[in-house]
Amino acid sequence: MCAFMLMYMLLATVYYMQEYQRLRKELELTDQMQYIECMKLKLEAHCHLTSRQKPNMQEVRHDLGYLLLFILLLFVPISIALSLFSIRPVQKASKMIDHFISSIVHDINTPLTTIMLNVKSLIRKAELPSQKLKYILSSSHQLLGMQHDLLALVDEKEDVLREKVALHEMIEEIVQEFRIQYEMQVFKMNIEEQIVFVNRTDIYRILQNILSNAVKYNRDNNFINITLKEKRLIIEDQGIGMKEVQRAFEQNYRENYSIEGNGLGLASVKSMTERNQINIFMQSQINEGTIVVLNFG
Repeated sequence: MCAFMLMYMLLATVYYMQEYQRLRKELELTDQMQYIECMKLKLEAHCHLTSRQKPNMQEVRHDLGYLLLFILLLFVPISIALSLFSIRPVQKASKMIDHFISSIVHDINTPLTTIMLNVKSLIRKAELPSQKLKYILSSSHQLLGMQHDLLALVDEKEDVLREKVALHEMIEEIVQEFRIQYEMQVFKMNIEEQIVFVNRTDIYRILQNILSNAVKYNRDNNFINITLKEKRLIIEDQGIGMKEVQRAFEQNYRENYSIEGNGLGLASVKSMTERNQINIFMQSQINEGTIVVLNFG
């Protein structure tokens, strides 16, 4: 539509200039004819040229205005109808893809749960569980988390089952897991007892994703500061920061491809915070770090 209007304005300008030049030439010719007639009648004192008269373009402007109105009334509805008609197959294909991904991810849940249950059983039965079994169990937990992230992106449901969650206990549990995995990473925690009304699985994945990014993008194992007070959670790192923080929650967006990731973590975080009615805010500066704020109240 914008291209059409631009083309119309260009053509209208060309037409207006052509009409202006044509009318001006007609005025000049008429003026010359009047001068000649006046000289023939030998009225030299009253004969003069007025070639600098400007043509009256009011009628041309009216014609162009009426033409524009006609075009808008005719083509705008047609353009809208054609746009909707052309977008419909794309929307249908997008819904089919989302449904396909959702079905596949749901189907993965059964074999994944079976693997986890069997590994846990083997670990319980073994007097000294092997490190390989622990790696399998850890990887299964990671796959389960990724499955939940994908479902958060493709599921159309907005309402989720919410319950009372002791947020401070969950933070301590997740931080303890990261301390085992990243022994050199220092976490400074200043958290109060806070009960929030959210979906337990969603908030667990939200915290895991945000803390995982804080650890991955932190520099030289600088401390990560976690503050929880009055239903407000602040996670601050001293990492490499981001140039385009406004794009952080876009799906598949990554600024640094040298660090492991798939670009889905923060996109799923955004989806899960929205359906749990949690306000999220991010601030970042290059080489200074990133601050993520979650408001639960």
